[in-house]
Amino acid sequence: MAEHALQSFKPLAGIREAWCSLHLYPNDTKRQVIAYHYCSMLDEDRRQCLVYDSNSKDAKLMAVEYIISQKLFESLDENEKKFWHSHKYECESGMLVQIAKPMVPEMVVETAEIPALQNLCNTYGKTVQLWPVDDQGNCSSKVPSGPPQILASFTADGQVRADLLEKRDKEMGIETEKKRKERMGHVQGNPPAEGADQWFTKGKAWQIYDRGDRGVVEQ
Repeated sequence: MAEHALQSFKPLAGIREAWCSLHLYPNDTKRQVIAYHYCSMLDEDRRQCLVYDSNSKDAKLMAVEYIISQKLFESLDENEKKFWHSHKYECESGMLVQIAKPMVPEMVVETAEIPALQNLCNTYGKTVQLWPVDDQGNCSSKVPSGPPQILASFTADGQVRADLLEKRDKEMGIETEKKRKERMGHVQGNPPAEGADQWFTKGKAWQIYDRGDRGVVEQ
């Protein structure tokens, strides 16, 4: 009998959502990465996601993301809020897309995607990257090195690198701009809550190994 048949994988059995998006480093916004998310629901207010650098069988587990409702986000203290990003722009812009199985018709994907996006667009994420990327957005190091880092989401047009978005679309076989048009009038989020996206709204481009908001890197 195969060894895996004797083992329990219960926490992984709860994964029910698969998404692809892009993240950036809040302290170095030109450093960006394509991220494949596989998420399970803890309850109506909380999701947790394993984040990989690709959708292949040898993908590297590069980060984890925790996703919470707006109600739960607004209950956080002000210091904790600085670690969290909104999902409104990702959902409306076409940047966040479902990972569909090969040969699934686009119409079927769109029908499932729209209500799922509406459910996500008023949520907030905290993404902690463990495997850093190089200047090309790849996890090229042999092992995950350095301290964990916070990743942020995009909040407006003109922020994402065109070459990286084109690479993602080619990998997924989609067109982000087409996705955006499909969602107009169907996916609409609330204005991001106060305290989220601080790298953008307040210019606080810190990283978790810094002292203070924009402080000196710890030695």
